[in-house]
Amino acid sequence: MLRGPTITVAAWLVLSLAVAPGAAQAVRTVAVAPFWDLSADGAQVDAQGMNRNLTDLLARAGRLQVVPPERTAAAMRSLGLWPSQLFHPARARQLAQAVGADWLVVGRWTHLDSLVQGDSEADLPRRGGGAVAVLEVWVWEGGGPRPRYEATFHAFRPAVAGTLGLREAAEEVLRRAAAALSRL
Repeated sequence: MLRGPTITVAAWLVLSLAVAPGAAQAVRTVAVAPFWDLSADGAQVDAQGMNRNLTDLLARAGRLQVVPPERTAAAMRSLGLWPSQLFHPARARQLAQAVGADWLVVGRWTHLDSLVQGDSEADLPRRGGGAVAVLEVWVWEGGGPRPRYEATFHAFRPAVAGTLGLREAAEEVLRRAAAALSRL
């Protein structure tokens, strides 16, 4: 009597182990290109080089194989590409192939702005200024004419202007982007 359930459990284990490897998601290789900086104050925090921060966050998540950012930047230089050109599918594909990536993440900082009291909006003087960060992210996969994924991430740090506020807002944006990309 004990033998019947044991065989059934054993058979179930064998079947589940045989199915599990096929059901597991393939590990993707991802490269994060240097960002295009269109912001007012991005130079204060090396906005273009913040791709290294996003690369680190993605590597820590553990679901993706991440190309070292220096290798991606070196490939861009050798191909004569600029961050602004990577929003074009053929150029993105060219870079992804050069570094052996399944996905190429490109981004552009549209805002990395330190807002001081009285800068623009009527309610900012009451807040005392702050810092805002907005990053558009595209993920290119294969040779498709459109990105696999597009999103805009933003953060605001009230009452923290200057380099510290910019860095805090940018880091929050990068954490949000890494979390979203890790779920793809």
